[in-house]
Amino acid sequence: MRRLFWMGVGAAGTVIAARRLRTAWYRYTPAGVAEQVEAAGVGAVAATRSALDRFRDAFTSRQRELVDQLLVAPQGGDPSAVLGRRGRQEAGPSATGAARPTGRLDDDDEPLDDF
Repeated sequence: MRRLFWMGVGAAGTVIAARRLRTAWYRYTPAGVAEQVEAAGVGAVAATRSALDRFRDAFTSRQRELVDQLLVAPQGGDPSAVLGRRGRQEAGPSATGAARPTGRLDDDDEPLDDF
């Protein structure tokens, strides 16, 4: 009975060892290496896309914060006039040739000095 038990343990160990050797051997064949390279490529593409998505989200968020903090809305309510996007014909050229914003920073009705 003891010998039969140890023969069974030996047979099971041989089967397990043979399967592990077969999978290890397959990893180093051209097909196995190709699968590993493909999996690494897929992982790299996913990581790059994730990083780019996080960068775009952070960039857009920071851009909105800066526009909210720094952009002066003109009295007429057209924010494109502040950045000179409408063209120089409508806003009129200044001494330097660039369009000047016409917004106010305060809520008072006092006239602002022209600098």
